[in-house]
Amino acid sequence: MPTNTSTSHSSTELDHVLLVIGGSTPSARALRHISAFQRVVCADSGVDHARALGLTPDLVLGDMDSISDDSRAWATTQDARFEIADTDKDQTDTELALSAIVSLRPRALTVLWGGGDRIDHVLGVMAAVAAPLLSALDRIDLWVANDLVHVLHGPRSIELDSPVGTMVSLVPLGGPVTGVTATGLKWDLDDATLRSDSARGVSNVVVGAARVDIGAGVLAVIVSARALIESATDVRVHHHKENL
Repeated sequence: MPTNTSTSHSSTELDHVLLVIGGSTPSARALRHISAFQRVVCADSGVDHARALGLTPDLVLGDMDSISDDSRAWATTQDARFEIADTDKDQTDTELALSAIVSLRPRALTVLWGGGDRIDHVLGVMAAVAAPLLSALDRIDLWVANDLVHVLHGPRSIELDSPVGTMVSLVPLGGPVTGVTATGLKWDLDDATLRSDSARGVSNVVVGAARVDIGAGVLAVIVSARALIESATDVRVHHHKENL
């Protein structure tokens, strides 16, 4: 179960930020597999989802076109700070939130998202987490409904804590990814190049201690976590607010 510290941290000491975004409601059970975080940031109607999950937002960003009136009022009573953008803007609410999070200089970021039925939103979120400004973070995880996406900005490596039989897909974001070495999978890779116009890395399977290394580019390591989170019990997380 994720826990939240109540000790004040400066921006240079911030370990982990949780970002809750709009779309469909995220799975409450996914929270069981998210490590401790010190800040909760919400993009617009992400406040509605955070409230339903027992999370208290520290910062809310966006044009406020989809947040419910009740949740907006509730977040105000929780002393959340609002940064309201104009509706006619060049960035999505998710991009605004990510820019604000980078300014906090955390070591890790987890984006909690239930997905949705709009393909443009899906592509927009994937483009947002591939943005170069996020490359300074040590770790970026994106929960999309029942799937966990590790976003690697090269050069990076990750060891997958996934049981044998887990489906894993390696999908380049925004261009080719070079120096891809993957071990512990049914189809290993050795210093390979994965291109965004090819599905070569899709639908691999964990067969042992799995690890993925990349040299350059941005790679989405998509882990099917459906069985993992469906076996977990529902969790309510109580966030202890800190000053931003």
